[in-house]
Amino acid sequence: MTNNNAPKDQEQLAQQIFCTKDAYKSLTKIARAPKESDDFTVVFNDIVQLVKGNNQVDFVERVPQLIKKINSDISLRKSYLQLIKQLQFAESGRQAAASSKELLHDDGHDKAHESEQSRLTDRQTEYFSLKFKRDQNHPSQVYVILTIMNPTESHLNSAIALHITTDSQADCLYFPLLIDGRSQLLMDDDDEQFKLLSDDNSHLHLM
Repeated sequence: MTNNNAPKDQEQLAQQIFCTKDAYKSLTKIARAPKESDDFTVVFNDIVQLVKGNNQVDFVERVPQLIKKINSDISLRKSYLQLIKQLQFAESGRQAAASSKELLHDDGHDKAHESEQSRLTDRQTEYFSLKFKRDQNHPSQVYVILTIMNPTESHLNSAIALHITTDSQADCLYFPLLIDGRSQLLMDDDDEQFKLLSDDNSHLHLM
């Protein structure tokens, strides 16, 4: 015996499935909302994932909020710094006052001003180097070039986390995959992360 209601039943079932999926999406968005604001609790595993360089999209989106929490909480900062020391691949400490410096501008303009504003210290260690090169077409932008001498498998297969710390502040940058041992970012010279990265008093921790 033919069930004349079958098409209608199938249509109702399809609508129910659609509504269920739509409701689930709404719930997951609500559940993630606190992570995108300052009103969330940082657990130890968050710090572990940050230090290890978790590059999953959802996690990377949370990094600025995690860094903000770490910078404002002494106990979180202590755990963060301890983990960096334990898990880092290599580090570059503070630069000596007599370090050689590269003049980024070379166009004959106001050298006295440039000597204060445009000289940056390259970082060179046994394991990695960090160099700065200003974009000739856009003088306010700088290429930050990371070279790793003997990269690990992780460096070759995923984004590379570089943690930057000073006595009062911390931050984290992700460099893209290496090509022939090198990776680079293009940054504005007034970017707060760039200022911290190029500060002679900052420590760089390559993970």
